[in-house]
Amino acid sequence: LENFKTRTRSTVSVRQGQGMVLLCGPPPHSGELIYAWIFNEYPTFVHQDNRRFVSQETGNFYIAKVEKSDVGNYTCVVTNTVTNTRVRGPPTPLILRNDGVMGEYEPKIEVQFPETVPSAKGTTVRLECFALGNPVPTISWRRTDGKQIPKKARRHKSSSILEIPNFQQEDAGMYECVAENVRGKNMARGQLIFYGTQIIYLPDFHYSQGQNA
Repeated sequence: LENFKTRTRSTVSVRQGQGMVLLCGPPPHSGELIYAWIFNEYPTFVHQDNRRFVSQETGNFYIAKVEKSDVGNYTCVVTNTVTNTRVRGPPTPLILRNDGVMGEYEPKIEVQFPETVPSAKGTTVRLECFALGNPVPTISWRRTDGKQIPKKARRHKSSSILEIPNFQQEDAGMYECVAENVRGKNMARGQLIFYGTQIIYLPDFHYSQGQNA
């Protein structure tokens, strides 16, 4: 895991009530990363709820509807799960514009899972879905192939993450995330494709020792 480039980041200016995203832009690395964001000073990390979300796919930070209490500096923190190395990016200042408050608007899904998600047998599948909107949208999940969401499935971060442990053939199919508020609703969907583990057989070589049996 390399360090972030040290150049400063531009101030982000938004209206109160507007949604926004801050890009992490992780440095070059190998291995899996865990993302978090510091609010103003360490060790105050961003608390994730139905209004704030940190994607573990991209590292980007989302606020569905900005409030006055969100004003401050935000810093992306990246941890390498293999080496446990942690690096911090440059802070991004967030300020409020003074040209009025954003009115209500329907949900706009900013984080969604791919149209096809190949998933190996026995693995844990994680689907992300998060929307900007005013009022703050609620997120729900359903299957569009006539089947039920598996009972073993777990929802995290105010339903922005659907996690399916021990993925099996019957868990495969079309999944849909629905973001809804009083102004309307929006949907994103994708297909989970099951594949079993592959076993590769190597030829069994027998070497002659040049001796008679």
